[in-house]
Formats: sequence, C-alpha cells, structure tokens
Amino acid sequence: MKPPFPPALLQKYLSGQCTEEEKVQVEAWYDSMQGETAFLDQLPETDVAGIQENTFLGIKNQLGFEENKPEQTINWRWLTSIAASVLIAAGVYFLYHIKNQSKEQIIAQRHVRKEAVALVTFRNEAKRIVIHRLPDRSSVAMHPDAIITYPQKFDSAQRAVTFSGEGFFDIQKDPSRPFLIESGELVIRVLGTSFNVKAPVSRKVVQVDVVTGSVQVSARGKVGNPQQVTLKPKEQALFEAGSGKLTARAIAPQIRKPIYEPVTIVFEETPMNTVTEQLEKRFNVNISLSNPGLAHCSVTANFESQPLSSILEMLCTTLEASYSLSGETITISGAPCE
Repeated sequence: MKPPFPPALLQKYLSGQCTEEEKVQVEAWYDSMQGETAFLDQLPETDVAGIQENTFLGIKNQLGFEENKPEQTINWRWLTSIAASVLIAAGVYFLYHIKNQSKEQIIAQRHVRKEAVALVTFRNEAKRIVIHRLPDRSSVAMHPDAIITYPQKFDSAQRAVTFSGEGFFDIQKDPSRPFLIESGELVIRVLGTSFNVKAPVSRKVVQVDVVTGSVQVSARGKVGNPQQVTLKPKEQALFEAGSGKLTARAIAPQIRKPIYEPVTIVFEETPMNTVTEQLEKRFNVNISLSNPGLAHCSVTANFESQPLSSILEMLCTTLEASYSLSGETITISGAPCE
C-alpha cells in the first residue's frame, strides 16, 4: 500500500525530526497497515541503492571481509543473493520498526529526545487562575492543577508545548513558527489566536473552544486514519477518549458567558454584594464572600474587554483581598470595609 506521504518522511520520523502534525500522520498510517510488505517498491532508486550499499557493507563486516586482503576470493553471486534477502528484510524492518514497538518504547524514545532540550514544567498549585508567560510572550491563564511543559527556548521551526488541565491560551502571531499544543491524543495547531483548552487528567472528554482566529485540531484516536477539524471563533471541538471520536460544532449562544470570554462592565460606587451579583449574571459562576463585611465595600471600576480572571485580580488588589476557585464556585476572602 503506497504511503500517503513521501518515503523520506519515515526516515525523518525515525530520526526525531518530524513535527507533531507529521508524527500524527505517520503513526496513523502505521496503525492502518495490515501486513503490507511492498514498501521497497515505493522508494526512489537512490534510496534503494543506499540501502543496498549499506547492506553489502554490513554483510562484509559480519563475514570478516577486509579491504586490505585481496588474496581472499569472494563468491559475489552468493553474496548478492544474501544481500538481496537482507535488503528485503531491511525494507520490511524499516516499514514496521515503529509499528512493532510497544507504546512504552515509543514514549521512552520521545523522552530521550526531549531530554536533549532543557524543559520547563509549570503546575498551577494556587487555588486561583494564574497567568503564565511563555518564551515567545504568549500566555496561558491556567486553572488550579493545570500543567504545562515547554522548552526554555522555542526552536526556529515551531513552538511546541504539552498541556493538561484547563487553560485559556493567548498566542502571539508568528507565521514562520506554528504553535503546537499536545494534550493526550490531541494536537492543536495555531499561528496566532486565543482559545480555551479543557483537558482533564482523566481525559474522558477534551474540549477546545475558540474565541479569536482559527485553530486546527488533530486526533490520532482509534478509528485508523487521523482525524482533523479546523475551528473558527465561536466553534468548539470535542474529543471522546473512549471512542476516539473527534467532532466540531458551533458554540450555542448562552445568557451567561464562560469565564475566559472577555466582557465590558462598569461599576460606579457599587457595593461589593451588587458587584458579585452582576458578575454572576454575566459569567457562568457562583460567587460568595467569606466575610459578610465585604458586602459593604464600594467599588468604582471600568473593565473593558476583560475575562473574569482579570476582573477578579483587579477587584482583589483594590480590596486587599484574595479569591479561590473550585469548579464553578468562586470565594472572595478579605477584611471587611469600615
């Protein structure tokens, strides 16, 4: 079966030089193979000649032939027949090298490649949303327990990270270096946009919601061929780990907005209990005050196109308070106003 990509991509994969998107393509093709052995027929003549030359050299070394011993008589016809069989074996090995590896071996190889690059891992251990800055000035507003791993310096070809948990990504535009997020079976590719990723550790359902720009989501899944969808603003992708199914759909209009979506809201000498009521009406959350005395604090502020996390940070700074997030419940703690 002819591969749906140039044969050179296989060697690129084995040497660890593939992009995440190319990895998905190659691994999905291997998973779809059902005993095909005609790989050499798909290689260019120059590649076949290279394999043949390396095969002859390997046979000569194993049989103890040396270039500085011309008195040895070599039965080249016999050697050629051996080389031909080894060449076929080499082609089959090249084709099935990764397919026959265990998942653990593949993961181990990836870790070896990653160890050559200094990686940074950040986990949000706070009970509030933390904005984490990346080397390219992109940012991710990370929910409690979210984890992101990335190189200290992105390379010249791409910006690749791994992520789990929930976070809102705001990616700096750089057409020459696509931004790739790997989360379990999903690979998210962007050039410059903002979107929310909800990838719980259990990974039962991974969700990607786009706010601005466009996002390409690819999944290996369990259906053989790689799946891919392209999302525009107000669209989301859902990946079900159990079935391996990737779907895209429009985000249904809601009275209450998700906490990552920016809103404009103005407060003028507004009591804090009224502030929390208005925020609850705008966002899909419940807000409580740990100290009843906070309800009488007065707030004057103009929030223009701000997500809830930024609004809460500014409110808490003004009131010398703090907040914690648990699911869709927010608790604001602080001293009462006199």
